[in-house]
Amino acid sequence: MKNSVKIFIILLLAFSSQSFSTTWNVTVQNFFFSPANLPNVIVGDTVKWQWVNGDHTTTSSVIPAGAAPWDVSLHVSNQTFSYIVTTAGSYNYVCTPHAPGMAGNFTANIIGIIPISSEIPETYRLEQNYPNPFNPVTNIEFSLPKSSFVKLTIMNFLGQRIALLLQEQLNAGSYKYDWNASELPSGTYFYKLETEEYSDVRKMVLIK
Repeated sequence: MKNSVKIFIILLLAFSSQSFSTTWNVTVQNFFFSPANLPNVIVGDTVKWQWVNGDHTTTSSVIPAGAAPWDVSLHVSNQTFSYIVTTAGSYNYVCTPHAPGMAGNFTANIIGIIPISSEIPETYRLEQNYPNPFNPVTNIEFSLPKSSFVKLTIMNFLGQRIALLLQEQLNAGSYKYDWNASELPSGTYFYKLETEEYSDVRKMVLIK
C-alpha cells in the first residue's frame, strides 16, 4: 500500500511539472497536404507528416535562420516523418514532384518567459491574462519590484496543480509568460504567482 501511494505521488509530481507540447499531424495524399496551414505551432512542438497515397516528398523551401532543413520521400504505406520545431519563425515546404501546387506552411512562436521592461516597478503585481477567454495560447504578465525567486503555477477548477510554468530567480522588472494550453480541455483554470513576499491568484477560461 505504501509503495502504491509513493508511486502515485511520483507520477503526480511528474505530471504537475511537465511542460506541454503538441504533435501536429499532416496527411500527405493525392496532390495536397492536409491541413496545409498549421495554426498556433509553438517551439518544441512536433510536425508529423503521414503518407496516405501517391509518390510525394515533404521538403523545406523557406525556413528561419538556424532551423534544420528537411527533404524526405513519402511513398510507402504508413510511412511518417516527424520534425521537432526548434526555432521560431515562418516555415514553408513543398512536395518536390508536385510543386508549387502542393505546398504547406506553419509559423512557430516562442512560449515561455519574456522580459518586457527593465524599468523597476514600485510593487509586486500579477495582471489578468489576455486574451481571456483564450484558445489555446494566453499571456500572463507580472511585475517584480526587486530580484525574487518566482514560482508560476497553473491549477484546475479543483485547485489541483496541473503545470509548473516557472520556478527560478528573476531580476526586478516586468515579465510576460506565453502559455500554450493546447493539450488541455475547455474549462476554468487558475494561475498563481508566488515569491518570498507576495502571492496572488487569478482566474482564466479556456474555450475550444
